[in-house]
Amino acid sequence: MTRIRAGAAVVAGASVIATGVSVVAGGEASAAPKTDVGLSCGSANPLAWAPRFTWRINAGSGEALPPGGSKLVPALLLSGDNSLPNPPAGLLPSIGPNWYGTRVVIDWNNTTTKKSGRAVSDTNALVQKPSIPVNRAFTGKGRVNFTATIETGGAFWWLNTQRAVCRGSVDIVEWTGP
Repeated sequence: MTRIRAGAAVVAGASVIATGVSVVAGGEASAAPKTDVGLSCGSANPLAWAPRFTWRINAGSGEALPPGGSKLVPALLLSGDNSLPNPPAGLLPSIGPNWYGTRVVIDWNNTTTKKSGRAVSDTNALVQKPSIPVNRAFTGKGRVNFTATIETGGAFWWLNTQRAVCRGSVDIVEWTGP
């Protein structure tokens, strides 16, 4: 599992660099691939005393190491944050009633290959500000339509779960790096 996370984390940073270039074929220019998208979606707060908030999601083309794999493959990668205030800084976390858990479920459809699937993220628990856990969907290359459902709960994602749903579309390309 550590190997997968390391591969996804390294590639997530590199995926931002990977962009498409317009090509001229037969006198007509085709559009550059859309390799990343920013989304936002609102969520009720699982803590009854806390306010609603907005998730800000970044979805993009990248590469990740599949379970049991030895080679990076094209994948849809997600990251993001939200509009809740940051907890106070300090050596020890503050003691208080605001603890969250998060999980992300991605339902995807590759319109180029006609394949579809579901990817479920790692989970976060007992954090003072919810975040997007390590997430990647092995979609293959092509245009991918997806629905990201961010499940946020009190302390754990499954406790009074509130769901935020973001939809988007990106082109997953193979990174050809330097």
